[in-house]
Formats: sequence, C-alpha cells, structure tokens
Amino acid sequence: MKKLASAAIAIALAGVMAIPTPASAQSASFNISFGQQDRFVSERCRANPNWRGCSDWRRNHQRWGHEDYRRWYRWNQPRLGGVAAGLFGFAVGAAVAGSIANSRSSSAFDAHVARCEARYRSYNAETDMFLGYDGNYHRCLL
Repeated sequence: MKKLASAAIAIALAGVMAIPTPASAQSASFNISFGQQDRFVSERCRANPNWRGCSDWRRNHQRWGHEDYRRWYRWNQPRLGGVAAGLFGFAVGAAVAGSIANSRSSSAFDAHVARCEARYRSYNAETDMFLGYDGNYHRCLL
C-alpha cells in the first residue's frame, strides 16, 4: 500500500510540474508594440467584458502606457498556481484517505477470513466462498 501511495504522490507531483507557467506580465508588455498590445487587450476584453480593467480600457485606451498594460496583464493572467495547488492537495488527500480506508477494511476482511476459515474447512479466501454440503459454492456471510 505504501508503494501505491508513493506512486500516486509521484504522479501527482509530475502532473503539477508539467503544467506550463504563463509568461510574466513584464515580458509580455515589453516584447510587443503598443499596437499589438492594443489589439490583444481589445480581443480579450471583447471576449471577456467583465475582466478587471476592461471598462477602463474601453474608456481610456488611447492614453494607456506601458504601466497600464502591465497592470492589465497582471490582473488578467491565468492563475495556475492555485489550480495546481488544489489538484496536488486533492491527490495527496485521496492517497491518504485511500490508504486509511484500505488499512481499516483490510483488518476487517482479515477478521472475516479468520471466522470463515474456522467455520468451513473448504473455505477459499481468494473467492470468499466455501463448498457446501449440496455440492455448490456459497459466499461466506459470517
């Protein structure tokens, strides 16, 4: 079980590390010209009119400078860090809960097997069945 939990955590970590990080707002604003920035913000605000800064851009985009564009990028860049942390937390929680559930059910199943083996000589723990006097196999319900 420990190997399974370790594998699940390793897979979750690999998945989180595989998520690409967005380019910083600073690099985006300095690598493209004002005309390209204007078109980019125009397209995004048309598609997402409720984004922060879009109402100001519609009113004042002629007066926007580098700092205004940088602020808009910073406000509206994807926040993958929170999503990645949530996925990682979910994966770790699921692994821990699964190992706890398996340890509890394992001990309960072991007690069940012990009772069935004591009662029926033909009991098979792999199938949880025994051979009855009628010649048919039956599930052990002890």
